[in-house]
Amino acid sequence: MIDNYNRKIKHIRFSITSKCQYSCLYCDREGYSRTNELSVEEITRLCKILAEILDVTRIKFTGGEPLCREEIIQIIKNVSDLQLYKDISITTNGLLLFKKAEELFNAGLNRINVSLASLKPNVYKKIYGSDTLEEVLRGLQKAKEVGFNPIKLNFVLMKGLNDNELEDMIEYCAKNDFIMQLIELHKVSDAIGGNGNFYEKYHLDVKPIIEMLEARAEEVKVRGSMQNRKVIRLPNSAVVETITPSHEFCMGCTKLRVGCDGNLFGCLYRSDLGKNIKEALRNHHSLSKYEQIVKQVVDSREPYY
Repeated sequence: MIDNYNRKIKHIRFSITSKCQYSCLYCDREGYSRTNELSVEEITRLCKILAEILDVTRIKFTGGEPLCREEIIQIIKNVSDLQLYKDISITTNGLLLFKKAEELFNAGLNRINVSLASLKPNVYKKIYGSDTLEEVLRGLQKAKEVGFNPIKLNFVLMKGLNDNELEDMIEYCAKNDFIMQLIELHKVSDAIGGNGNFYEKYHLDVKPIIEMLEARAEEVKVRGSMQNRKVIRLPNSAVVETITPSHEFCMGCTKLRVGCDGNLFGCLYRSDLGKNIKEALRNHHSLSKYEQIVKQVVDSREPYY
């Protein structure tokens, strides 16, 4: 299915809970809802419906913190058993990864993204509101041990907080064969945009940093099917993907998002344009009814920047 800007939907990003153990400084409350979460059966059925309507084979589960969802292993197994998705991934804070990595892998999860904005315990605690860095690092090693590949680390760069850790993070990723996602702070979320001068205090333009990395690079590619992200391979074998809010970034967006309450929406920053599909799921409508709802959402998509 193609939107009005000739962008084909290729990926599903599905929030399965709004619960989280952390209180991150920059949280964008993705998929947040005060209403009831979809059941495991509803999640499984919706994943099947979306795969059939959109002909997508990639899905990422998010939260809140998806590992807080008690049935997370069953959800992954159910979706894997559909045999419709070739790539099932998850974005997590990593706190429960040590305990659940092996079960997740055995259930059919292919990849993980872990939020890791600092390798220093005091800075980590300031950013995430939790003194749990060592547990997260243990979880990463466990995930690597059980066979997850690739493992990506989401490094949100913040001025005066972790901007002096860029090279350390690159080395850590090179040493462990992780991919670093260098993310520029955006100002749209409630936590940032609604928090006085937070953005002005911590935002750092990553363009000069990207240019510096490109000058050192052995290879630079652009992931045209994934928001036009640059992928920079450095001489030490580190791989850095860049995520910067911009019109070009938005024009490369191929995601359809699902909130934990069943709200379908086409842009992280415009969930208000979404359509809730929960009632249709509970009434077991025909595929054409679901297709009508999905098309309305896809037609509402437009570049935010």
